[in-house]
Amino acid sequence: MFPFRFRQGTHQSAADAAQPNASPSLGSLPWQSAADASEDAQRRLDAMERDEPKRRLIRDAKALAKIRKITQAQMAEEVGVPHRTLEEWLQFRRMPKAPGTTLLQRWVTAHSRAE
Repeated sequence: MFPFRFRQGTHQSAADAAQPNASPSLGSLPWQSAADASEDAQRRLDAMERDEPKRRLIRDAKALAKIRKITQAQMAEEVGVPHRTLEEWLQFRRMPKAPGTTLLQRWVTAHSRAE
């Protein structure tokens, strides 16, 4: 019925389920083993570390736009991307791919020299 297998011995009564500290292992779901949960956590940590240079670039771009006192729409026009795309980057909802990262780097270097 389910595409995954539940761990054995995790049956809980309604009273046990109501207690928040009764979880057998924090952060894991009923169908995850402890190894799967740690692998998932490691995978998320690796992704965060991989995106850290992009996060720094976006923080620098936001700070530069604030110093220059320009709007996101003006910044998007200067960078050459749609306003909505830039908005999602600046709010860390999405990370730019390689072309977007290059555009941001060029914009930051070009306008940080002018300041």
